[in-house]
This record gives sequence, C-alpha cells and structure tokens, in this order.
Amino acid sequence: MAEIKPFRGFIYNLEKIKDVSNVISPPWDLINEELERKLLSLSEWNVVKLIAKEHLPEEVYENFNFWIKNKILVQDNKECFYFLKGIFEYGGRKYKREGIFCILKIEDFDSKKVIPHEKIFSKYAYNRYKLLEKCRANFCPIYMLYQDKSFEIEKIIEKNQTFYTGRMNDETFEFGKIEDKEKIENIRKVLKEKVIFIADGHHRYIASLMFYKNNPDERNKYVFIYLSNIESEGVLILPTHRYIPSDVKLKFSEKLIKIIKVKDIEEMEKNMKNEKKKRYIGMFYRDEFYIVDLSEYENNIECDALYKKLDTFIVDNYLIKNFIEIEEDVEFSYHTSKEYLLKEYEKRKRGVIFFLNPVDKNLFIEICLKGKIMPHKSTYFYPKVPSGLVIYKF
Repeated sequence: MAEIKPFRGFIYNLEKIKDVSNVISPPWDLINEELERKLLSLSEWNVVKLIAKEHLPEEVYENFNFWIKNKILVQDNKECFYFLKGIFEYGGRKYKREGIFCILKIEDFDSKKVIPHEKIFSKYAYNRYKLLEKCRANFCPIYMLYQDKSFEIEKIIEKNQTFYTGRMNDETFEFGKIEDKEKIENIRKVLKEKVIFIADGHHRYIASLMFYKNNPDERNKYVFIYLSNIESEGVLILPTHRYIPSDVKLKFSEKLIKIIKVKDIEEMEKNMKNEKKKRYIGMFYRDEFYIVDLSEYENNIECDALYKKLDTFIVDNYLIKNFIEIEEDVEFSYHTSKEYLLKEYEKRKRGVIFFLNPVDKNLFIEICLKGKIMPHKSTYFYPKVPSGLVIYKF
C-alpha cells in the first residue's frame, strides 16, 4: 500500500567533514538556544543552521545553497536507499534499531496508507510549511513505522557495508547506502502491502501534505522519511509526562480516585509498575510524591474502550478537565524525563506534574489501525532519528 522510492540524497562531504558526529543534530523540535550553541561549538557546518525554528526560511535557504556551492554537502550520483543501524542503552539494557531513509509518496490520511496517531499543534506545521516553500528540501526525516514479523528489510541491511560510523548523545550508529537495484526492489516489495504509521514528525508530514495540495507538481509529491520495524526491540515508546506550571487546586472525587502519598520518586515508580496491573499514574504536588489510583475511575468513563487504556487520554480529557482547577492560562510542559520536569517545578515552586505509563506497542498499532487519534504528546519514540545524515532536495 505504501509507495516508497530511492533518491539522490545530499550528504556531508567526508573530505571536508572529518567527523559526521559534529555536524548532525536531534530533530528541530528538540532544539533550544542552549542546544544550538552547543552544536555550533562542534562545527560551523552543523545541520542545526538548517533546521532550528528560530532561523528564518530565507536564512536557511542561503546557508543551504552556500553549503552546496562550496561542496560542504554533495549529492550522490545514484538513487539509493540509505540505512541507519543504531546501538543505544536504556534502563541499563542495550538495544539495536535498524531502518532505512527513503522518500514516500504523500497520501491523505483518508487513504489509510499513512496513519497518524496523535493530535498536532497547527502553529508548528505552519513553521515547517514556510521552510518547504522557500527551500524545497526536507532536512529532517519523518520517523515512520511498519510492521513485519519476518524482519526482511533488516536482513538486507545487514548484508550492506557501512559508509561511516558516528555518535549522537549516547547512541553509536552505522550509516550506509543500498545501491543494488535488486535489493532496492526487494525492499519496495516488502513495504508495498504495508501501512505506514507516523511515529515522530506529524507536523512535518502535514506541512508536506498541504504544500503538495497547494503545489500539485510531480516533484512535490514525495516526502523524506526514516522507516523502522515496530516489531524490533529497538523501537521504544516512552511516556510523555505533563507539568501544569500554574497554581492549581485538586478536587478529586474520593469515590472514584484514590490518592496515595509515597515517600519518594523511587517508591512512586515501583508502585506504577505494580504486578497486580492496577491502573496507577504518578503525581508530584506541593513537594510531595503520590500514586493516583485510576482503577475505579476508568470504569465510570463513557468513551471508547481503547482510550481507557491510554494514560494521556484519561489525564488530558478527564482528570485535568474535571478535577484540576488551573488559576491562570499557561502552556503545559511535556517531557519524557521526570527529572527534567522536577527541575522545572523547582524553578517555579508551583503546579502539578503527572507521571504517565508508556503506550504499549500492541495498543499503539490497534489504535492506529482503527483510525483513533491520541491526545497531543502521547508518545515519545526513543531515540530520536538524527538530522543531517542525508537531506532530500526536490
């Protein structure tokens, strides 16, 4: 069902860039001023100059063309797929994730060939649209998933030589090309009958879809993606916790929701992983940690049974709306790191943090296939796919 193609990507010129680790970057939505300064201290050619949202499209356009003119970036002679093999650690365990960079024919979500999974913030899609309009290029791949229990594409990747190795944060990786026409066609056959799920990059996909609709030219109908197999152990879904940085009042119903005070974050985490499979989430309020027992509450909610299994849906659509009185209009903070949000709380000394459980992979697939949409920031696919390994210009 999905139509993918190889392409002639722009990659860093290894004669001028000796260590690719110094010029790649996390995706644009993770970049703040502090991270941008750090990345630019590694190299003046870091891809952050092309993707950070603070840079105007005109500035990005000038940088991009200057880099091409001066052969900082060079275009491959042949159309190919590119592969990425990453090794990383999480929770004291090593994982491996493999996938390919390719271009995907843009489809409306109604076609059921490309499936989103969560709501977006439209202002970010507009930001990416303006960049497309000016540069006619995708600098960050959209991270997408397919399901294949036979791992056919991984077998093909393993037979190809690595072009170079690198590192981003705690992940080491191998990057290479798949140029053999037979291998390319075999990969396309594997994916031909698959649906594709958007893991990370909804805003970029929406921007490309709208750009193609407004400019229905053949060259505009493909988008740059990174594809990985959701069956892989290296595809991790982490929770995205919520912090309301405002004075709040909690008005929980004792009949429906039990609040259990615990001594510290370790005890909270232990309770959240309880063996009895009770529906617990964590909470930090007025400098104390709590367990929130939702076991009774979820039975009294009138909504789709799948949504009852989603912490984000329960918290966003029921707890916050019915039992949290927020005293001012504030933008929520979302993060996968508990420690990060606790530090944010320390800066303000007010508000409430909800610590959630991750979305189960099977639940993720079921929700997507049934056309359901999760709340904003329901998932965090870890680790993020690096930007700058290859660029698609159309």
